[in-house]
Amino acid sequence: MVPAGPDNPLGPFKFTLGTPGYLIHGSNKKFGIGMRTSHGCFRMLNNNVLELSKMVPVGTPVRIINEPYKFGVSGGKVYLEAHTPLDDHGNPSVVDKHTAVINALLKREDLANNLRMNWDMVRDVVAAEDGMPVEIAVPVSNQNAAPMVSSIPPELQ
Repeated sequence: MVPAGPDNPLGPFKFTLGTPGYLIHGSNKKFGIGMRTSHGCFRMLNNNVLELSKMVPVGTPVRIINEPYKFGVSGGKVYLEAHTPLDDHGNPSVVDKHTAVINALLKREDLANNLRMNWDMVRDVVAAEDGMPVEIAVPVSNQNAAPMVSSIPPELQ
């Protein structure tokens, strides 16, 4: 057992989840944060897990989303997070990644027709598959402006 402190690989705080063996915790190493590197833990930067511990009361339900491509909005910007798609056995999938990204975007009705998209950045994020959220678009606020999401490049169709 490693005592609390800077050498503890679980960092300064851990959240125990309802599923045995699964934790959300800080880490004293950057490797593995936001990636599938363990058999059940979700690693975060220590400062982020401490911030989260102040925001989330004990007993808050946690929903684990197993999707390789996730979109989010923060500060008026749209982000894409990409992970390697895996099959049911945990092996890399042969799914068409670009089609999967487009389908994930189309499921987000709040975003699908209202974005000014940077498709070069989308391509880079999908290629990197590093689990880091990257800004890829801004919502179109002017109703008269043409949304850019309909201008999907041919290689992404």
